[in-house]
Amino acid sequence: MRQIVHKLFWIWDYEKEEAWLNEMAAKGFSLISVKLLAYEFENTMPGEYHVCSQILEHSRRHPETENYIRFLEETGVQHVGTYIRQAYFRRKTSEGQLNLFSDNASRIKHMNQIIALLAALICLNLFNACLNIFNYVIYRHPLSLFGTTICFFPIVLLSIGITKLSLKVKKLKNEQQIFE
Repeated sequence: MRQIVHKLFWIWDYEKEEAWLNEMAAKGFSLISVKLLAYEFENTMPGEYHVCSQILEHSRRHPETENYIRFLEETGVQHVGTYIRQAYFRRKTSEGQLNLFSDNASRIKHMNQIIALLAALICLNLFNACLNIFNYVIYRHPLSLFGTTICFFPIVLLSIGITKLSLKVKKLKNEQQIFE
């Protein structure tokens, strides 16, 4: 039996998302598909799979990405799906725990990719806010002020995500220095 669950996770909360997906797998609902705010599960043996997600460096159809996914599949990992650049993988727990980030450096790189994505989205929203301000100054259209205000909500939200990830990166870098 298949089941679709609608749930929102911010991109910077990927660890919470993975924990939830693995809780579902522990209950016997294994991830088989991902779409915008929708996770599709199939009934399996409880705890049969372990799930991980990762932001891909390139688009899904990029040759390096295809080689990376093929490499993972050769090691027994199943590619469940990709939404934009967020890829989801699962592996049977009998084959060992799935861990896509083998060290702090790879975790830091992953978080920096997310930070770069969030920063790009902030820039787009700032540009849009500037256009709205310009539109208001030239045409005195009151909706432009409303549009400017609306642009600042995602800027604040994305800034929170960048801050959370930056703190995690700083912590991992400190840990990495301790072990060196």
